[in-house]
Amino acid sequence: MKNLLSITTLFIMASILYGCTAPDKVKSDTAVDNTEISKQAVDSAFKRMWQNVTFTNLAGYMKTDVADDFFAIDADGVSANMEETLADTTRLKMLESLKFKFFDQKIKVYDHVAIINGRVQAFSNDIYAAEVLYTAVFVEQGGVWKYKNWQGTWSKNSPPPPAFANEKK
Repeated sequence: MKNLLSITTLFIMASILYGCTAPDKVKSDTAVDNTEISKQAVDSAFKRMWQNVTFTNLAGYMKTDVADDFFAIDADGVSANMEETLADTTRLKMLESLKFKFFDQKIKVYDHVAIINGRVQAFSNDIYAAEVLYTAVFVEQGGVWKYKNWQGTWSKNSPPPPAFANEKK
């Protein structure tokens, strides 16, 4: 009888121990998979953002893919919310005229927030115009990764900033 009680107690303890740790393992495995899926979704959202941060496309893009409390600080020190960004047509036309090349991009996803860091080089008529270190923040809202924040800083390797950077409105 003592052996049966000991075996039963041991079995119950083993079941409890396994039951308490198994969900963590499943959650951990799922979290890794979800993070990779999220990174791919955020990378797609980032690429879509760069295709649409232009004079021609920005107004429509901001209605569907930008967080309401969007805020940016550009490398030249200009900061802007959504309305100010839309109103800065000179900057948007300039962005539309440039070609960009991205380097060293890192994407980190924390639940519904994603942070992207990297370097981008800008070319005007195939001439190297600038290099900026950037941080972009995206938030997941309603299953869509929305562009929320931008911070750009001139790289030490960048040519002197273009003339528009020093002009005041």
